[in-house]
Amino acid sequence: MDSAQNTVDLSEEQTQELIGMVESLNERLRSSGAGGSETAFGLGCGIGLIPVVGVTLLLWMFGVINLILALFILVFGMLALAGISILLANTARSNAFKRVYRTEVEPEIVQYLSKQRLSRQDFDNLAYQMLPLDAPLQGYLSPILPEEAGSAGEVD
Repeated sequence: MDSAQNTVDLSEEQTQELIGMVESLNERLRSSGAGGSETAFGLGCGIGLIPVVGVTLLLWMFGVINLILALFILVFGMLALAGISILLANTARSNAFKRVYRTEVEPEIVQYLSKQRLSRQDFDNLAYQMLPLDAPLQGYLSPILPEEAGSAGEVD
């Protein structure tokens, strides 16, 4: 009996409850990542800009560089800061997703599964079908896809 071939029969009420819960959990992950990444990007650009501007002004004031070169340094410095800030923002977003999933989302899923008497695999398969591919919750699901289900028994 292959568990990938089993289908879960949920009532209309259970299906609506599952859809609402999956969307709510996904939105919670999405909003947690947004706040952290915006803060990290703002801090990275804001704090990093101070030394770039300071050093450029000092070099220009002491005559080491001319005004045009100073402007080029400022522009390239800001581009570099934006790139580094984007990396910091993505890291902060990823860490926020992990923290919120571990502390809030996963315990809620476990509670729901015990209440509905569903397996985690069934939940993952159903949630995978409901969510768009770019949804944050997708990163924490382990569905058995139809092409994987057919080849699961063919392992040597």
